[in-house]
Amino acid sequence: MKPSSAWHPHTDGQTERAHQTAQMMLRTLIRPNQKDWVDRLPDIEFAYNTSVHPAIGVTPFELHHGGRKGRIFADLLLPRPADIDAACFPAFVRNYRELPAQAHANMQKAQVRMQQQANRRRVQCPIRAGDLVWVSAEEFALEQDVSRKRLPKWFGPWSVTSAAGGEPDGPSFVINIPKHLTVHPVFHASKLATYTPAKSDDFPGRRSQDPPSMDGHQEVDRVISDRKCGSKPRQYKVTFRACDPDDTRWISGADLKASAPLIYTHYERQRLAKGPPRPATPTRTVVPPSDRQLRPRSSRTPQTQLKHSPTTSKVKQRCHPGH
Repeated sequence: MKPSSAWHPHTDGQTERAHQTAQMMLRTLIRPNQKDWVDRLPDIEFAYNTSVHPAIGVTPFELHHGGRKGRIFADLLLPRPADIDAACFPAFVRNYRELPAQAHANMQKAQVRMQQQANRRRVQCPIRAGDLVWVSAEEFALEQDVSRKRLPKWFGPWSVTSAAGGEPDGPSFVINIPKHLTVHPVFHASKLATYTPAKSDDFPGRRSQDPPSMDGHQEVDRVISDRKCGSKPRQYKVTFRACDPDDTRWISGADLKASAPLIYTHYERQRLAKGPPRPATPTRTVVPPSDRQLRPRSSRTPQTQLKHSPTTSKVKQRCHPGH
């Protein structure tokens, strides 16, 4: 049982339910000034122990003492030795042994009724072992200076390893999350969402979602190729673990060296061993004979056009008749 106090009244569910019943009974007995509630506690205790509980089918007093007693007040005031000897009759012993079994059977029936009442509007969990699911982002720890409002609502998708427990339909499941995530792999079904494949998705060409990182970067799987544009730093085409193999990204050499130094060193060693790529030999374009007549004429220079253009000379003479 969990400890309880006046400032933090948290106990097991059965005790909390008994407290609710006692409070409800106190409201009908205490005065408006609410100063006599302590004096009413013995009356409430007696009424509670002598009332039939639906879960066990008998009163707590009857279950504890092995039967009902007709003159309980007289027994308290004037105890008689004969009554004590009468409790040793074989019928009383037999009844005392049958009451716990009867109470246990009634409790099982009450549990079935409670289960039916609770599952009346519940839907069976559709998640099974081997399915791909999304995991709620609330289950993962945040990095430093990272706001939860700007994070995705779900992470994944990851496969379901098995159900946590004896029931195949949950409600808790073991998820195959990446190893670099320091979180317990068992999640409740309320924290999971089924994954829709890309063929039936509204955006089939979109990129798969990155797994949550714990150190500020995703875990690089391998380097596919590299490129260098002018004086800019060399970039590397990489894939990430726990992501789609077809989902590739271009990252800088500094980011690759900081996130995966071993992969960066291994790839650079292989690249330098191959040597620099040879420039491609220029090829001469041969124009077919049938297309030669369609080729445009070579453009003339402005001096040549002015020299061979009679119109230009006439214009000059008209503009400058004195010359």
